[in-house]
Amino acid sequence: MKIGVVTRPNSDAAAAAVELFTGLAAQRGMLVGSVEERGSGVALEPDRMADCDVVIAIGGDGTVLEAVRYGVPNDLPVLGVNVGRVGFLAEAELDDLPVVVEVIAGQSWSEMSRMTLTSTIEGGGSGVGLNDIVVEKINSQQLVSLELHIDGERFLTYRADGLVFATPTGSTAYNLSAGGPIVDPLIDTTIVTPVAPYSMFARALCLPPESKIVCTVTLDRPAGVSADGVVVGMLDPGNSVTIERGPSRARFITLSKRSYLQTVKAKLKLYEGLDGASF
Repeated sequence: MKIGVVTRPNSDAAAAAVELFTGLAAQRGMLVGSVEERGSGVALEPDRMADCDVVIAIGGDGTVLEAVRYGVPNDLPVLGVNVGRVGFLAEAELDDLPVVVEVIAGQSWSEMSRMTLTSTIEGGGSGVGLNDIVVEKINSQQLVSLELHIDGERFLTYRADGLVFATPTGSTAYNLSAGGPIVDPLIDTTIVTPVAPYSMFARALCLPPESKIVCTVTLDRPAGVSADGVVVGMLDPGNSVTIERGPSRARFITLSKRSYLQTVKAKLKLYEGLDGASF
């Protein structure tokens, strides 16, 4: 069994966790593949990831997203260990490392697959997002104008700071900050949420996962396109980006029997008083 590790750079806490994990894995006869020092953190060489059986992300949600960028093209399961603040995508905490090692050594885990989204810029680049594809303004002082066609039918033109195209996994990320709904990852859907729209219509849409969405810049102001926070490219006026369900799903190792609603309450720190009111 060979384990690939992706971790947050420049984090002493993450580096210490990787050292502990590597030691525990070695005791069970497992290899932690191609880990090298980079600053005060460690990182895995991308070209060696295909040799691994499992990808472990040690850090925050950004680290899990980075691990997924390795895991999806190599069809590898990913498990996140939280060393960040919220860790919504993480399945385990630091104290769970011994359990994580035992589960991997025994190959006794369960899995959950999650949909991804692809973005393809007209005449340009492409990207894959587990959380979201975002089309947004480049100039902080100006709105952008974005026209949507959904499955060949013109829908609306938004004047806004941008549009978030989110998966259910990403519904608790930028989509949530923009006022979009929280969606259980067991449901496949593409969520379209405007960011600070200059319009009376500011509601999010939940579309069938098979929907093909074309987003076109219609004014003389360019827009940027990113996938999970990684820049894909820029849209000049008149250019389009197509957003569709990704051909491959992300595989996640699950350890807890905690429900998704329990996870939402715990990660977002939603509490109830004696009268049942939440705060």
